[in-house]
Amino acid sequence: MAIIYYVEDDQSIGYIIDKTIQHAGLIGLGFQKGEDFLEKYNQQKPDLILLDVMLPGMSGLEILKEIRRYDKETPIMMVSALQSEMDKVIALDMGADDYMTKPFGVLELTSRIQSKLRKNIQQNVYQLGNVFLDDKKHIFMINNQEIYLTNKEFSILKLLIKNKGSVVTKEAIFKDVWETDFIGETRTLDMHIKSLRQKFKVEQATTEIKTIRGIGYSIE
Repeated sequence: MAIIYYVEDDQSIGYIIDKTIQHAGLIGLGFQKGEDFLEKYNQQKPDLILLDVMLPGMSGLEILKEIRRYDKETPIMMVSALQSEMDKVIALDMGADDYMTKPFGVLELTSRIQSKLRKNIQQNVYQLGNVFLDDKKHIFMINNQEIYLTNKEFSILKLLIKNKGSVVTKEAIFKDVWETDFIGETRTLDMHIKSLRQKFKVEQATTEIKTIRGIGYSIE
C-alpha cells in the first residue's frame, strides 16, 4: 500500500488531506513542521509527498530544495494558497512534479494523487523481453525468476534498460553508477558486464548486452 507524507500547518486542511488519502485506500502521515518531516523522510521514503509552501520554520520550497539534492525520483506535489503563475513556475523549476492551489476539491486532490502514484510506478518498472527490473523494490527477474544482482550490477543494468536501443558510453556509466567523471581503469566495469552477461546466459534471457567497441554498451 502506498505511503504519502504531507506537510501542512493548518490543522483543518491537514484533516481534509488525511481523510482524502484514507478514502483513497492509502496511508497518510502528516507533519506541521519541515524539520519533523525531514527526520522521518530520512528514515523511510514515501511514495508521494504533498508540501505546503508557507510553513513555520523551513518553507515548503526549502524542503523541496533539500529533497531534490539527493532524491530526483519521489514525486512531490505542492499544495499552496499562493496562486500566481510565478509561484507555480518557481516550484516546478525547483523540481516539484505538480502544483495545486487552495482551496481545492477533494475529488481533484484524489485524482492528482492517483495520477502521480501511477506515473511513479511506471517510471520505476522496466521490462525488456523476459527481463524485468523493478527499481523501487530493487527486484530483477528473468522468466519470472528473481535473480540476485550486486548494487553496481543493478545500477548498470537499470541505466542500460532505461536507454534501451541506444549506446550508453562508459563515461556515462561511470558518472551515473560511480558518480565520477574519471573513468581511469575500466576493468571493474568490464567485470560487472561479464557477470551480468553470465546471468543472462544461465537464465536464458531473450535480450543481450552488446559491446560497442571503443564507446560503451547497449541492450536490445
